Amino acid sequence: MQSAVAEAMRPHLKRRVSVSLSDQAGRHADEYPSERSSLIAQLQIVYLPRAGTQERWRRLCQDIAELRPDQFAATCQQAGITQVQVRLLQLLHGELLLLTVQMQEPQQTLQALASSQSPFAHWLGEQVQGLLGCNLQEALADPPTDLLFTWQR
Repeated sequence: MQSAVAEAMRPHLKRRVSVSLSDQAGRHADEYPSERSSLIAQLQIVYLPRAGTQERWRRLCQDIAELRPDQFAATCQQAGITQVQVRLLQLLHGELLLLTVQMQEPQQTLQALASSQSPFAHWLGEQVQGLLGCNLQEALADPPTDLLFTWQR
């Protein structure tokens, strides 16, 4: 159950979607020898799950992992996705969902997913949109947010 504080803050917190590039030379070279690149793009979605969606996220991930792994792998491969992680973090006053997708060409990946004729890709897109409560394509079209701080060694 969400706390009163988390519920009170919910209208003031906006879902954030960011795309960041990082130098990952040689990473996954053994797994993807023909896809070696010096840059891997990472799409990260961080948000407060809507009330009642936590169990739906768990069921969707379990369904994909147990019943549809081949369809999911084929969809990811066609779109150029190399890794997907979905995490549900338990916080003191609620939960936070972290969705991370790694790819080499973000725009090509998003275009491939949006234009896919695969029934599975279409079904998956509807499921994710329903759980996020927003159209991911529209969220990615928003102007970038202000960078407040960064540090690199």
